[in-house]
Formats: sequence, structure tokens, C-alpha cells
Amino acid sequence: MRTPASPFWPIASGLTLLAAAGCIISRGVVVERVSHTARDSVRVTSPVKAHLGDGSIVVYAKGMSIARNQVFGNGRRYTPLLSELQPVDSIPLDSVIGMETFRTEINSGSTIVYSTLATAATLVGGIGLACLADPKCFGSCPTFYADSAGVPVLEAEGFSYSIAPLLEARDVDRLRTQPDTAGIVRLQVWNEALETHYINHLALLETTHLAGEFVLPDERGRPVAVARYVDGVRATDRAGRNVTSLLDRADGMLFTSADTTLGAVTAQDMDDHIDLVFQRPAGSDSVAIVLRMRNSLLNTILFYDFMLARPGARSLDWMEQDLGRIGPTVALGKWYSGRLGLRIYVDGGSGFEQVVKLSDYGPIAWRDVAAVIPVRGAGDSVRVRLAFLADQWRIDRLSVAASVRHLPAREIKPLSVEGASNTLEPIALRAVSSADENYLKTSPRQRFTVAFDVGRSDASTRRTFLLVSQGYYTEWVRGSWMTGVRDTTAFKPEDATLLRALRSWRAEKDSMEKQFYRSRIPVQ
Repeated sequence: MRTPASPFWPIASGLTLLAAAGCIISRGVVVERVSHTARDSVRVTSPVKAHLGDGSIVVYAKGMSIARNQVFGNGRRYTPLLSELQPVDSIPLDSVIGMETFRTEINSGSTIVYSTLATAATLVGGIGLACLADPKCFGSCPTFYADSAGVPVLEAEGFSYSIAPLLEARDVDRLRTQPDTAGIVRLQVWNEALETHYINHLALLETTHLAGEFVLPDERGRPVAVARYVDGVRATDRAGRNVTSLLDRADGMLFTSADTTLGAVTAQDMDDHIDLVFQRPAGSDSVAIVLRMRNSLLNTILFYDFMLARPGARSLDWMEQDLGRIGPTVALGKWYSGRLGLRIYVDGGSGFEQVVKLSDYGPIAWRDVAAVIPVRGAGDSVRVRLAFLADQWRIDRLSVAASVRHLPAREIKPLSVEGASNTLEPIALRAVSSADENYLKTSPRQRFTVAFDVGRSDASTRRTFLLVSQGYYTEWVRGSWMTGVRDTTAFKPEDATLLRALRSWRAEKDSMEKQFYRSRIPVQ
């Protein structure tokens, strides 16, 4: 039985389809130099599926070579509906949306469950043009939507930095949606990215609380109720800007790092910070820093450009082989958790001391989170510092709550899973009902609806629901990431690389933010 959270969860936070039935288990690739004269030649010896812009799939069961912007090998081409077309020995690399490795074997210790939901045609052809034109198209884990008068409303994104099986993690997100008159909560789960998702567990946590309390997860995913907000909180960033009014309400006016701070980063000093000063609340020995936030696309630049695109085909091996071993995974996690995320310090009178570390949450959905911190120092004022990599966060609201209490929660298992055609999927339901060795695999453009029976309640009962999601995903290596001369050494977690990512982000952040959020892949 897999534990509710992988032992490598700090790494994840601090970081297709050719089977009509049965199981496919992704494996690593071995990338070798090919004896061509072209400098851009590599050899991939593991089975590979190439997803093309017209929706067809080319399967290289014995691997393939990449040279002169062409893919060579003994391949067989299939329609999106998995009907075999004809053998192929070469395809242009610029026709490839993405590649992933596969192996048709069953590992009894890690079975991936399929249903008609997961074996329906991927049909990526309709989404190819945008992502071929812009390889930084929308991505980052499963997205969860609730229905509002026929309009899907984004509620959460799950396990955003769980990019390999060893990085599997458990996320807890506050939901705004409420049950219908029958006491049912329904969420749509979308794969609207060039990724393959492996969903292990979905559940709801139900909390009941007092009127006027706001319930959200704390830094460890535990439900807390906050109230009695502190007046007069002053917030100043590293550049000396008074950002108090920018952060005092959730209104779409976002905190971003000052350009001078981002432009001044060095390998020895990459951070920004926000300093808070407020009056010590009477009768409170702890408070909650209440945040509404999401990551900027700096993390996406780091992942797409530096971890995947620069190594080209070698990144397939890095994701599946290197991150399949404990040593490299721990090294990545130690570096990532030391540099990224958000650290909270309290001044106890002799300087700031770190008391809480918040994980990265992803760039798509807003995350409401409470960091519970002790009140320290002998004076009337409390001083708190939030430190983070320059421009890594977008913060919509920051407040301080003097009343904090942890709540018990009732876990509610899924009632049903329905495919896009409203057909019940009992195998998929079993796959996501427990955190175990069974997974539901989804591919780009697929979606399903998961329902939870939370029961009816009377009007006097205040209920808030939190979504639990656990799993991991694998990114498709884009064809455009494998063209030309590439560094075929794997990504190494180094501060020098992070500094280059920061400088690259500063140069292209405005255009990237506009393009990224417009490039969602339409689901079926």
C-alpha cells in the first residue's frame, strides 16, 4: 500500500496511448550518440511513441534516431482511434507535438488501471498547431473545475510538481463549490496540457465551522479555521515599496517583485522578501498568515527550457531514468527545496528565525493557504518576513488572522466517475478511491467527472470542502525541443542554472504570461 504522501514530497513541492486494453507502464530511455556526421544526432533505444500534429501516432517499438531534424526508425503509424495505417521509416521532427516512452508489460507492484475513459482516442491533432508554434503552451498537472450555471469554473490544480513516480505527492485545496440540492459535489477533472497524468487518489475533506470563520489548509494540508483579522498590518518589499494596499484584499491587483529586484539577482543573492509589521494580538500566542497566491511562470521557464528543452532527447532519459533513482531525486529535491518555495521568518528579538516553509503550488489556480506561526518578541510589535526567489510568486491577498484553530475533517470517498459521454466508469472509480498501487491514466484532451455524496445539511450548518488529490504526471518532450544542436547531458540542479533561468524569465515574462494562459488544450 502506498502511503498517503510519497517520502519525497518536498521534492515534488520543491519540484500516449497505444493500448486498447491492458496496462502500459512508462519506463526510461537510453540515449546514445549516433555515428552520423551531423552534430545533432542522438539514438533513443527504448520504445517511443511520437504524437503528431495531425492526430496520428507513430510507435517505435525498438527505439529511434534523431538526426538532421528527422526521426528515423522502424515505426508503425496509427490513427487517433488506434487503427494501424502503414509502416514508416522517417518523419520530420517539426511534425511531432511530443514524445513519450512506453513499455507493454505489467509490473504487479504498480498497476496502472485503464477504462474506456483512458483508452478513448487522444485526438491531439486539433491542438497541435498552437503548441507547435509555441512550445511553452499551457501545462502543469490535472485541473479541477466546478460547474456554475453551465460554465466551468477553475477550482484547483493537483500535484503540480510531481513530475515522476518518486515525486508523487498529495495536494489539499480549498473548494468554493457547494453541493447541489441532493447533497452531491461534482468536479470535472481535465487534462488540458501535453502531459500524461497518473491519478492515484481523489477525496473530499468536509469541515463544519462557525459563521464568520474562513476554512483553508495550513502549510501541512490540515484544515484550519481563521477569523479576527489584525488591522494595521504594514507590508514592505525588498525594493522598499509599501505594498500594503496591494495585498489587503483579493481583487486581482497582484504583488510581483520589483523589476529592480529581479534585475539585481546574483548567484549569491536571488531572493526577494516582504516584511510585515503589526501589533501583537491580545490573547494570541500564534497567528495565521493567510495568503491567496500562485506561482509565476518562472518555474515553467526552469522546467521547460532548462530541464527539458536544452538537453533535448536526453531529457526523456532524465525524467524516466535519473528521476527513477533515489540518489539523483534526493539531490534535485535538496536543491529545489533550498531555493524555491516560500519561507516565513519571525523576529524573536535577536533576528529572524525560519518557522514555516510553504511549497510551490503551480501557476494556474489560486491557492488559499494559512501559515500558522508563533508570536515572538517582547515588544508590542510583531515582525515577520516572507522570503522567496525573486518574482516566483503572484500574491493576490495577504492578511493576518489572530484566531486560528485546527478542525477535524470527515474524508469522503468518490461516489462515481463518469466519462466525457456521461457513462459510468467503475474501474476508474476504483483506481481513484484509495491511495494505493492503482492509477487512472489520462491523456491530453481527456476529462471525466467525479462525484461525491456529502449529504444534505440544514441552513444553519456552515460547511467548507477541501479537495485531496494525489498522483504524478509526465511531460511530453516537444519535437521543437529536440531540433538542432542540443546539450545531451542531463539537467543538473545548480544555482548557475537557476540564475540563467531568472534572467531568461525577466526577458520574456510579459509575452510568456500572455501566451501561456491562452494556450489551454480544449478537452473533449
